[in-house]
Amino acid sequence: MKVSIELKPCLKNKSGIGVYAYELTKRLQKFKDIEFEGCIFNFLNKDSIPNDIEKLHINKNICRLFQYGVYRRIWSYIPIKYNFLFRSNSDIYQFFNFVVPPNISGTVITTIHDLTYKLYPNTMDASNKKRLEKDMKSTIKRADYIITISESSKRDIIKYLHVDENKIQVIYPGVDEVYKKVLNSDEIIAVKNKYNIHGKYLLYLGTLEPRKNIETIIRAYSCFKKSDKENIKLVLAGKKGWLYDNIFKLVKEFDIEDSVIFTDYIDDSDKATLYQGAEMFLFPSLYEGFGMPVIEAMASRIPVITSNSSSLPEVSGEAAIITDPLDYKKISESIELILNDNGLREKMVNEGIKQANKFSWDLSAEKLKNIYYDLYYDKI
Repeated sequence: MKVSIELKPCLKNKSGIGVYAYELTKRLQKFKDIEFEGCIFNFLNKDSIPNDIEKLHINKNICRLFQYGVYRRIWSYIPIKYNFLFRSNSDIYQFFNFVVPPNISGTVITTIHDLTYKLYPNTMDASNKKRLEKDMKSTIKRADYIITISESSKRDIIKYLHVDENKIQVIYPGVDEVYKKVLNSDEIIAVKNKYNIHGKYLLYLGTLEPRKNIETIIRAYSCFKKSDKENIKLVLAGKKGWLYDNIFKLVKEFDIEDSVIFTDYIDDSDKATLYQGAEMFLFPSLYEGFGMPVIEAMASRIPVITSNSSSLPEVSGEAAIITDPLDYKKISESIELILNDNGLREKMVNEGIKQANKFSWDLSAEKLKNIYYDLYYDKI
């Protein structure tokens, strides 16, 4: 059996989708009874392939004829087969980033992480939303099987995309062992200095975009600051996404510019250290397909405050404080409660470690491998 894997999400600064694709591919390559290849668009070799992708022990099949964006724009109008572009005759084609080309032979699996474009369209970049609206119709029609990342997302896909529940399966993300390693204070201080963080801090880590509900974090923090005697900072760690101007305006409006630290993009190698150095993790997102930062923070042994929406109660279990994502007063009260109650903090840390241990990349890769076999032998 031969399986082609879309590696585009793994290139450059990996987001949650890129991490999901990379971590599963890294483990799938260990199954020697399957021949894997990684498909990469690299027009005229203009992009360098990251070291971690180079180190994957699978054949890299590179298309130099088009940029991916160009191919995606024309694939509905010009019937150029994906197989032709990569000179590929694989049995199964695995896509990790929602959409699949309509012109492709073989068994096609796609990964639909969430339905933000349908349920929270106003939180998306308009052009990306428009592309998804258009391409998801042909994707649902062409895909032979769908992977998603939570039971919550599975319910949404069945309800809103009218997919047969027998055509879809949940494969959870895992949590990397790097988050479980206990770091010493010198390592934490070095990374804090790198991002100009001094003293205690509350942490949000993720893209700066409306769906992440960062404005409510800022409102909660501003409320908390009225009684804060330790000058605890708020660190908003992550690159700018889209529709983020109000985040910066709100910080200025509340006159907390000296207390809020914007780090921009965080190197993957620094994430575990930032988690471990924080007093707690704030993630009251409006909607998530899974919410990987929640289990990363739990594995890093810090308390988590998250929201009661979408997949987040499923992911956090009994280990987090769960609130209405728009109730900034409750979030502020929860911050104070964790800071002032060592018993509660210790309980949340211990329960968080147990919860994070439920999610394993190795088990998820095994599950995906079994799906390949079931599809290959027509068992599903």
